[in-house]
Amino acid sequence: MKRFGAIAGLLLMLALGASASEGDGGYAGAFLRMGIGARAKAMGDAFSAVAEDAFAGVYNPALLPHLPGRLAALSYAFLPLDRKLDFIGYAQPLRPGNGEDEEHNPLRAGFGLAWIHAGVDGIDGRDLAGNHTQDYSFSENAFFLSFALSPAEKFSIGVNGKILYARMPGVNNDESAVTSMGLGVDFGAYYAPFRQLSLGLVMRDNLSKYTWNTEKVWERGTSVNDRFPRTLRLAVAYRPPVEWLLLTAESEDAKEQNPRYHFGAEAALPAVGALRAGLDDGQLTFGLGCNLQIYGKKMALNYAYVAPGEGPRADHIFSWHASL
Repeated sequence: MKRFGAIAGLLLMLALGASASEGDGGYAGAFLRMGIGARAKAMGDAFSAVAEDAFAGVYNPALLPHLPGRLAALSYAFLPLDRKLDFIGYAQPLRPGNGEDEEHNPLRAGFGLAWIHAGVDGIDGRDLAGNHTQDYSFSENAFFLSFALSPAEKFSIGVNGKILYARMPGVNNDESAVTSMGLGVDFGAYYAPFRQLSLGLVMRDNLSKYTWNTEKVWERGTSVNDRFPRTLRLAVAYRPPVEWLLLTAESEDAKEQNPRYHFGAEAALPAVGALRAGLDDGQLTFGLGCNLQIYGKKMALNYAYVAPGEGPRADHIFSWHASL
């Protein structure tokens, strides 16, 4: 009961802080702060302390050593305003030797690969007189290489290395594309003081930026650095004595943006599926999952609905997850 009271108090503190969140402007790399995967989004994007699927490396690389096995995932989001957001990823723990060796040598590790792609088509191009010229498009990509070490059974640290690539075709005077590449690093930590409780800490987008050169676009073009906001996320995940229930909460803070808060809940029956709900920085989220077994492999199909906030329509996210 003392443990449950401590978790309830932490969740209440985060909830009280949610009223301070206000709208703020956009910054570079927004596609990396939108959240990935139907399960995580249905739980309010509060997922940085849940070590259970292939999206773990993107949310918190320190989760990788605690995964149940080799995992793969795909995700596609139907977003308003002709936007798209896709994900493909693989993750697995790395455990030395056999079970007896693990007992005497608790050092474990984890490894992950992921690709996030975002873009928009049908951008209406017009000249100075207001006449339509052509339709433009814009795309962004992030390629993740994740690694983590667990020097103790209940604690781990991890890092993401990211290659960032953005492209806008047909903009230069010679109709070629304007492109930019950059690098970024995420750092994560994970601690599970007891079986029902886990805590996560993630510092995202350290050094992340785009460098744009517009000399071929404008007569007086120049080189500009477009830096991503560096964000800090604190997360907690708790399974009450009823193990079919999972509660999560997360705070997100950046110097350039107002604090944001995320809350989620999942009620799951392993043989059937799960129902989920959450609050993603004030936006209601809902979702469900269906568990399958094909050729002896466990799989899950998940769906998430994110209610429209300032956007014109809701988001719909579909994901596939499999144990290999």
